Amino acid sequence: MDNALYNTTIECPVCSKKFEVTKVRAKTSKVLERDSDFCVYYEGINPIMYDVWVCEHCGYAAQQDKFSEISDRDAKTIKETISPKWHQRSFAGERSIENSIEAFKIALLNLQVRKAKASELAKVCIRIAWLYRIAKDEKEKDFMKFALKGYTETFEKENFPVDKLDENTCLYMIGELNRRVGNLDDSIKWFSRLIGSPQGRQNPKLIEAAREQFQLAKEQLGDAAK
Repeated sequence: MDNALYNTTIECPVCSKKFEVTKVRAKTSKVLERDSDFCVYYEGINPIMYDVWVCEHCGYAAQQDKFSEISDRDAKTIKETISPKWHQRSFAGERSIENSIEAFKIALLNLQVRKAKASELAKVCIRIAWLYRIAKDEKEKDFMKFALKGYTETFEKENFPVDKLDENTCLYMIGELNRRVGNLDDSIKWFSRLIGSPQGRQNPKLIEAAREQFQLAKEQLGDAAK
């Protein structure tokens, strides 16, 4: 196994059985660049690939910072809906892009059966889209659309801040994902909303990025009309 990775044993909060997970050592992944929707490229191990933990015994899966945060009611739902169909397998050790995507999809299924908030679904869907992008797979666009739906519902129905997501960043993501999936009119509308927002001015870097993507969306719209 790569020296940047190490295994540790944890206890599943759903089935109470112990299993191994693989973590990325701190400071072993150097950021090379970021895309306009915050997809990060690394030199060395991509920590996003190891962000989801999957219990090999019962099929419970979640991002590691949320893994222990499950109610008794949701744990019961996992036991009744996912565990009976689960075939025991471990996700410990080095992961390929394909294994990482599979782990995230299992986490997404867990969120769906738990009837999780749109913000939680969006967070997982955008990461699946990023992994498909790294793999140069066209399914990236499908998951960008799922993430866009989630961020839009988050903006409309949830109270900010939502975990680490603030209102301005949510607005930006809606604008950028609309642009990336080809909804250029909607993209321009959402970026305009952010740029004109008094609260948005508290984050000059985000506003500058929004202006750049707003201009790009206008140029793309003009090219499409030719």
